[in-house]
Amino acid sequence: MLGTSYAVGAATPTQPGGFQTETRWHLGGTGGWGKMVLDPAANQLFIPRSDRVDIVDTDSGKVSGQVSGFIGAHDIALDKSGKFGYVSDLADGRAGFVRVFDRTTLQILASIPVGRTPDRIAFDASTNTVFVFDGSAHNATVIDGSTNKAVETIALPARPGSIVSDGNGSIFVAIRSLSEILRIDASTRKITAVWPLAPCDGPSGLTMDKTRRQIFATCENQKLVAVDAGSGVTSLISEIPKGAGDVSFDSQRHLLFVSNGAGILTILRERSLNHFVKLQELAILPGAQSLTVNSTDGEAYVATAEFGQRTGATSEELRYRPTPVDGSFTVLVVRSHSKPHSSVSTSKK
Repeated sequence: MLGTSYAVGAATPTQPGGFQTETRWHLGGTGGWGKMVLDPAANQLFIPRSDRVDIVDTDSGKVSGQVSGFIGAHDIALDKSGKFGYVSDLADGRAGFVRVFDRTTLQILASIPVGRTPDRIAFDASTNTVFVFDGSAHNATVIDGSTNKAVETIALPARPGSIVSDGNGSIFVAIRSLSEILRIDASTRKITAVWPLAPCDGPSGLTMDKTRRQIFATCENQKLVAVDAGSGVTSLISEIPKGAGDVSFDSQRHLLFVSNGAGILTILRERSLNHFVKLQELAILPGAQSLTVNSTDGEAYVATAEFGQRTGATSEELRYRPTPVDGSFTVLVVRSHSKPHSSVSTSKK
């Protein structure tokens, strides 16, 4: 992902469990990439690529369109009408924006100033609002989707990390340094809960089972936990390899996918509430941390590239940070070819 280094070491992959890399989409181009967002109804995968957003046709694996006009595109959210997209643009690091684009014409419609370092972004359908989180300012800006105007700023206790929206009025925010999750009410624009996540230290990736109202979080101390979205009760799900990246939930097959920078994709299956079994640790490619799952087709998309070092004049820190090699950007398509398992128990015991 943009500005993300990855660990060199890796866990030893478990024996094959039916999942494999089915194909590789060699998309190429320059620049890094942010968190991918899928529109399964339109068969489109949206990928922020620094100065643009690439739109990939998931049937063909080809770039079918681009939205240009960005400086440092980081994260993306889609509205539920299929009309608009919202992108956090770091710009020059001194003044950031949310860019609103038309998903039909692929033109930018509005540029909304939101602070210096906008990063994670979410859309709430129940209020038609957009929430964008600023890492350096420790706040969230609320944008009215009907006017494309910033209407509120919410102060946060520390640097916000990953976020997930339930689409029905609640935004959940990981605070890595405090090992907490905050719940924000999209209607009142207030923090309504603060939940400690023990035994999880340093929550990183977040995803959600919206049916069962469970949030899943990966943690720096190699744990995967489930958090009840109503009570905040946290349950340990599994141990996971070091350096976890994104986590994504397949709601149709009740599967959790966890990526990590060393190139191990961990797949777990839900048997019942808070009971998951580890199916496989699939070796893919190093740096493959950006992940999303297509619950309709049963595919997981994982982005990576070849990495080198910066050769131009730059700081020592940046010079030795792994940097994507131009033209090497690739999305791996992972799926299972094993027979379907029986459905998960719906008991909430």
